[in-house]
Amino acid sequence: MTLLGVAIFGYATGVLMGPFVPVLGEQLPHITCLQLAFTGARATEVLGSFTPEQRTAIAHLMFPGDAVFAWGYGFLLTGLLGLLTLRLPSNWQRLGKVLTWAPLLASAFDCFEDLFLYQLAVAPAGSDLGAVPLLGGLAATLKYLNLSALAPAYGIAGSIKGMTHDRRPGALVIYALVVVNAVAFVAKPLQEIPACF
Repeated sequence: MTLLGVAIFGYATGVLMGPFVPVLGEQLPHITCLQLAFTGARATEVLGSFTPEQRTAIAHLMFPGDAVFAWGYGFLLTGLLGLLTLRLPSNWQRLGKVLTWAPLLASAFDCFEDLFLYQLAVAPAGSDLGAVPLLGGLAATLKYLNLSALAPAYGIAGSIKGMTHDRRPGALVIYALVVVNAVAFVAKPLQEIPACF
């Protein structure tokens, strides 16, 4: 599952999303602000910071790019958390059987978010956005809850616990991979979300 995630991740970033990222340039982090706009007025304000070409690039980034990318990180992190769980005591494994799936749940919410962001990006200027910003914001919030809170918390705590339970070389490699990825998926929203408020 982890290797599948790496392959999907690489394909999405290198092939599907690659051509559109340069169009957005320094505006790329502002997509986070669009994810968390919640209201039509705020979404309109954020959309106004993008040129028409950039809005077109956002639409192409969402489908198929980010929708595929979402399953890349989902499989990658779920696989790593599954490998971690196998190395933990039985009482931790019960918790792990639930929290291991948090990244894939985040992937599903990410796809819903992509759908709403696509609708925002292609909406004619000045049109009524209805409930789309709110639904997109809720999907993004649930994505970040699973991807940047629950999964990393379990991954880091589990790796610390694992150090007291299984210190074989293979286990140590898994702990290191889990912690590096957990930190990465916490750091990105911590850098981008505060700038939106």
